Amino acid sequence: MTRQLRGSVRRATGSATLMYVSALAMSGVAILLSVALPPTERGLLVATTTSAATGVAVGGLSLETFLLAQGRQWLDESAGRRSLAIYTATVPLTAALAWIFARYSEEATPAIAAAGAACIAASNIPAAAGLTLGRFLSVYRYRAAFAATAPALYVLLILASVEDAQLWLLAWLGCQALMAVALWTKHGLSLTRMARRASPPEERVARLGLTHAGAVAQVFTYRFDQLALARYQGPDVLAVYSLAVAAIEFTQAGAVVAAQRTLGDHADGSAQRLNAVLRRALYLAVGMGVLVLIGLAGIGVITSGYEAALLLGLVLVARSIAVTVGKILSARLVNLGGERATAAIAAGTAVVAIVGYSLTAAEFGAVGVALLSVVLFALHSTVTAVALRKWSGPRFAPASATSPVNSEVGTVA
Repeated sequence: MTRQLRGSVRRATGSATLMYVSALAMSGVAILLSVALPPTERGLLVATTTSAATGVAVGGLSLETFLLAQGRQWLDESAGRRSLAIYTATVPLTAALAWIFARYSEEATPAIAAAGAACIAASNIPAAAGLTLGRFLSVYRYRAAFAATAPALYVLLILASVEDAQLWLLAWLGCQALMAVALWTKHGLSLTRMARRASPPEERVARLGLTHAGAVAQVFTYRFDQLALARYQGPDVLAVYSLAVAAIEFTQAGAVVAAQRTLGDHADGSAQRLNAVLRRALYLAVGMGVLVLIGLAGIGVITSGYEAALLLGLVLVARSIAVTVGKILSARLVNLGGERATAAIAAGTAVVAIVGYSLTAAEFGAVGVALLSVVLFALHSTVTAVALRKWSGPRFAPASATSPVNSEVGTVA
């Protein structure tokens, strides 16, 4: 039995997909533990971490998406000092944006949000380099390890009967800082080589801008609902809604890895592999959705103040399915050089989201916002599917000759 257990653990730690899911699971455990806080204090915790995450998403320049689309040769042989300067500029930029979003929410701690965003952005730079070089497994192992640190610290805070969200936030901030240091130590070498290399005549800044424009627009569709609820409904409502959203986002773990695999798949037959990737991601999303709903029901029974999370979760399952499809199809469109199309689709959705979430949050609360988010993501996925169907072929030359990626994420043939 012990030998079988060791074998299972060895196989799990040898799969990048499972490591990614484990990291997300640890984040889910941290979220579950945070229900030990009173709703008002948990609202402060969520508003601050959401402000940081939104700042990173807007100011992070979508480095993982961009570098995966460019390929290993670009990172190893072409990108130079100017590119590195652009990538490192994401750290102060995300900090400033997180502070602004925290001020907007009126329920967050701006200083901690800014510091946390800077640490996350700093860790994303070497992580993006590691993924581009095919080291999926290593990057996700590190993320899983440090994702497990936060819930461990939260357990200690619960045992010490600490109900001050500021102390919980400091524990969270410490985890982000340690992960940044660890990832730079492990995957920073390729970036230091960039510092010694002259910049090429073409840094592909336009492609970076187009890729990120679409991602920035999507950020508002993904995150502005929580900021709007914090502003118009207060921390109690945000605490319940964010619990349901975070739980449902766990079901999208397979979609994130599948999208990254699709982005990096420049080998022959990539179009034929798309349907299989979509099918696997959807099966995983639906299966995990059932488990998440069971978990939300259990939380409603054993806690006070979080009973409505199950109803919100039921609504948001449809959002999870739409997000899964949209992520993978958007990745395929970017893989073909369709950054401009994905940016335009995301921008249109974001405009509706910003206006719609603000109006809906004020008038209809969390249920109204959840229903609107389902409509928005379904619309985004549908339009992306139509655009991909009309796409006759790459509009750009391939970014670089990349090694074909095996079916198991993180291994390169």
